[in-house]
Amino acid sequence: MEERELLQNIEGCRSKQDALFLAEYIANNPAVIKLVFEMMGNDSNKKAWKAAWLLDHVYLEKPDLINSHIDTMIKLFMQSHCDSTRRILGKLLSLYDITNRVDGNFVNTCFDMLISETVAVAVKVHAMQLLFNISQTYPELRAELKLILEEQITNNTAAFKARARRLLRKL
Repeated sequence: MEERELLQNIEGCRSKQDALFLAEYIANNPAVIKLVFEMMGNDSNKKAWKAAWLLDHVYLEKPDLINSHIDTMIKLFMQSHCDSTRRILGKLLSLYDITNRVDGNFVNTCFDMLISETVAVAVKVHAMQLLFNISQTYPELRAELKLILEEQITNNTAAFKARARRLLRKL
């Protein structure tokens, strides 16, 4: 499959079956994963989230293929304005120990997502999980995370509350 055809197939991906087929193709042709990341990084492309959706399936197919792209995922998580893309990237990043790969800007971005009224709940849930994971290495973050979760828990959805309660018990 040529680059242009792959991009068209990603943009035209409408079903899980299509996504699984493309994920298998990408897993078997690791060089094309760069195109997936380029597409995700293009916020002007309204279908960039489909590339993230494929990445999620690629992870299920071949998790090792994603390992070498964690820094790119961190960058995209921080820069993307698409909640669908950030949701999937947050989910994938929470599966890895990224503590030594992130800095204060990443931590601040996650805190900003938690308190934002415009960020989707699924993104907030993954941001809080990422902050919790990082706080395991940097315990000085725990007090701030605990405070923000306690403040935000009353004004959020059941999904947010459930994850926040679970993490608060561990904090």
